[in-house]
Amino acid sequence: MKKLLLCTALLALLLITACAQEPAAILPEVNEPVVLDTDEPACFRERLMAQGFSEDELDSLIESDVSLQNMYNQGRFMEYIQKIMDNQSIGPSDTVIAPRYFGGLFFDDQGIPNITVTAGAFDDPDSSTAIAEMWALGMIVRRGDFTQAELQAASETLWEHWDRGREVGLTSSGQGAENALTVWLDPYNDEVKAAFTDFLIEIGIDPAMIIIEPAVTQDMLDWREAAVAAAIYNACDQIVPVGPVTVSRIGIVFTLENRTDFEFFYGSPWDLAYYSNGQWRPVPHRLGVGSIMWTSIGYSLQGGGIKEYRQDFDWFFDELPPGRYMFIRDGSLGQWDDHGWNRHQERVYALVEFHVTADSPVSLPPQAEEEWENFIHLVEYRDTTPRGMTIVISNSSRYDIDHRVQIMTIVEEEVAAGMPNHWDWNHNQLPWLPIEGYWIDYLMQGEGFLPAGGELEFTIDWTTVFGELPPGEYRIVMDVGGRAHPPHPTGWAFGDVLIISFSI
Repeated sequence: MKKLLLCTALLALLLITACAQEPAAILPEVNEPVVLDTDEPACFRERLMAQGFSEDELDSLIESDVSLQNMYNQGRFMEYIQKIMDNQSIGPSDTVIAPRYFGGLFFDDQGIPNITVTAGAFDDPDSSTAIAEMWALGMIVRRGDFTQAELQAASETLWEHWDRGREVGLTSSGQGAENALTVWLDPYNDEVKAAFTDFLIEIGIDPAMIIIEPAVTQDMLDWREAAVAAAIYNACDQIVPVGPVTVSRIGIVFTLENRTDFEFFYGSPWDLAYYSNGQWRPVPHRLGVGSIMWTSIGYSLQGGGIKEYRQDFDWFFDELPPGRYMFIRDGSLGQWDDHGWNRHQERVYALVEFHVTADSPVSLPPQAEEEWENFIHLVEYRDTTPRGMTIVISNSSRYDIDHRVQIMTIVEEEVAAGMPNHWDWNHNQLPWLPIEGYWIDYLMQGEGFLPAGGELEFTIDWTTVFGELPPGEYRIVMDVGGRAHPPHPTGWAFGDVLIISFSI
């Protein structure tokens, strides 16, 4: 071990000296990192524990397929990376990479930093010395042709001419670890690539800056085929369509029922398949949208819940010709508890079969503007004391609700009158008393069963939060709602923010 450290120190000294004289001749295009004295997992475990990780944390890392070597290397290099990003010295020479030469920076699969610099960095005395120090520390220094500023300028130019780019196949772009911009084309062939290259020259971008990739690969097409086959094969009677289905050539309206005791949790993605020659096949996407990235939004349909869905798909598919089709959405079954989401079944499919005929309209009927449903309304309040009051609310929905109310704030009437928006009142609310334990236990009150079409009477006590109130004029703000029983879709029902003016 001592021998290795001594050799490393001597190597660093030689590199710093040599690079200051002839940096381009000393540094290869891609250097190799300094090898640790051992690559045994036990060694990295010990090193990480020395950095402050616990046994449980390391076990969870292993379960998530993150290697201990990767975590250790990222940990030991993080200080240097932060200094590089902040244009600070990373070694004893008090030198930095000149910002104009700084390029892409990323951690590889072993957790080793990879840093891209342009050829000019090797001609700059300070930068070349910093590069030598990074090399001696074990970082990978890569030689690139373009500065980060040049790549950013090219990206902005591409964005300014995006509509013109779409005409020649452009679907998306971005910068990864390479010293270049990557663009994805659909369709992807020699003719389209040539037209796109001409477009780059036309808008003043050097084609050497660009890596051209297919937006839709054969692997992606094969994946869709397999996903459709899996959905059809695993069809079940858990999340099922109920009631009528309204169909057009570019959209569909249907209703799903969750016939389980668990929540059906799903995201944005969905797909369409068509039936041909005895099997279900994916409906081809329109050109330019086959590689679309879905938004990471989570939705749920509670056990016993029923929900109507309207799906327009003309932005994703061309008008559907007459035929037999299937709408496909996948998700998982489970439930939320204090520990998060607990899965009961990993993969569950909601399938809706429909037919498009020669008589099907092109578009769906216009959709009425959806209004936020406020189910819960104030009926009356009474028996106001310095400690609290009695409140009666009603439920105008067809769903039973396990109700609760949360005290948001209490302000003096004079303060509230000068501020039209109630969300500003908490800046001038009555002071809270010291609260021990979980604060929500003090603010959440008024729990009870609120039947569909019925009323609930409850008493709130604000003394644990604000104490007894002295004589005066006040306003209290409360959030009402609760868990709605099936067939409510999500299980969450809310009302208007409840604001009551009262006197003590």
